[in-house]
Amino acid sequence: MLSGLLGRYSPDRQLTFVWVLLLALTLVSTLVAEQNVSSAIMVIFICFSFAIKGALVTERLMGLWRTAGAVRWLMLSYFMVLPLLIGLAILFPGLVERLTTL
Repeated sequence: MLSGLLGRYSPDRQLTFVWVLLLALTLVSTLVAEQNVSSAIMVIFICFSFAIKGALVTERLMGLWRTAGAVRWLMLSYFMVLPLLIGLAILFPGLVERLTTL
């Protein structure tokens, strides 16, 4: 989806758009973290934002969107799996403790 949106612009404008999007996500994440919202909503939003920002950096700023190989998929999976595990550990600590106890 982002490739279709960015495809018609020059590479410099694409990088600028991604950079502004990363700044906006960081600002919104900071604002959500400072508000008195439910901790579950905050954790989900921050983990989702982390995954999106990681994918943007991997795909666009590192330029891996042009490659088709293991490095690209390893980097993308890292930014999808890590926030999921962090979110699960924060939201369900008892479950994680039971799963990891001998």
